[in-house]
Amino acid sequence: MTTKHIINCPCCYKIFKKKGCYEKHILRCERTERELCGLGGLGGVGGVGGLGGGHNNGPSNRQLYEMIQTITEKYNQVQSELESLKRQINVKNKKLDVISWLNENSEPDKNLDFIEEMFQSICIDQCQLDIIFEKGLIDGMFEIIKNHFQMKQEQTQKTGMKCFQQKKNTIYVCRDGTWQMLALDDFSKMIDELNVKIFAAFNQYRLTNTDKLDQDEFQTTFTNNLNKLLCSNISFDQRCIRIKNKLFVEFNECFKTIVEYQIG
Repeated sequence: MTTKHIINCPCCYKIFKKKGCYEKHILRCERTERELCGLGGLGGVGGVGGLGGGHNNGPSNRQLYEMIQTITEKYNQVQSELESLKRQINVKNKKLDVISWLNENSEPDKNLDFIEEMFQSICIDQCQLDIIFEKGLIDGMFEIIKNHFQMKQEQTQKTGMKCFQQKKNTIYVCRDGTWQMLALDDFSKMIDELNVKIFAAFNQYRLTNTDKLDQDEFQTTFTNNLNKLLCSNISFDQRCIRIKNKLFVEFNECFKTIVEYQIG
C-alpha cells in the first residue's frame, strides 16, 4: 500500500489518500462499528448502520451513493491516465530509421559529396604540419579535419555530415544525393589519403631545411617531428577509430525536438 493509492475504509467507505490518516481512522471506525453491531447491527431502524429510535451513526443511502460515484470517477480518471501512459511508452519505443529521417527532414544536396567536397579538398602545407608537430598525429589530424569542415560549412552554408548523441560514434555523410552511414573502412581510406598528403608536405619541409640537418638542435627537432608523424606506438586502425570518434564528439547533435522517438 503506497501513499499514491486511494484507500477506502471498509466500515464507513470514507476515502483516504494517505496511509497514515487511514491507519488512525480505521481503529476508531472499527471500534464504532463493533459497538453498533452489538446494539443492533446494520439492519436496525433508520437505514444502513441505523439504531433503534432513529439514531444513525453510519452513512445514509445518499452518502453511500455519492461515495460510489466518487470512487467510480477516480477509477475512470486513473484508467484514462494509465491508457495515456501506455500510448506514450509505445510511441517512445518506436525505432527511428536515422537515414530515412535525414533524407526526409534534412534533404541532401545532390551536388554535395562529403568525401570529395569536404575531405579530399583538404590541403596540407606548413601551417597544417605545425599543428601535427604541436599536437601529435591523431589530435593534429582531427584539428585539421575539423577546421576544414567548419570552413567549408561557412563558405557553402551546407553540411555534408551529421551525427547524433543517440547513435554513439556513428557518422552520417551526404554522398550520391543521399545520406549514408560512414563506414569505418571508407573513413580509413580517407585518412590514408590524408596521410599521403601529410608525408608529401613533410618531405617538402625536409627539403626546405636541408641546410639545417647537420645542426644538432634542428636534428633533434626534425627527429621528434618525424616520430610524431609516424605515430608508431598506435596502429593505423586505432588511429582511424580515435579520429572518427573525436569528430563525433565535436559535431554530434541531440534530437531535442523528436521527443516521441528513441533512435534505434
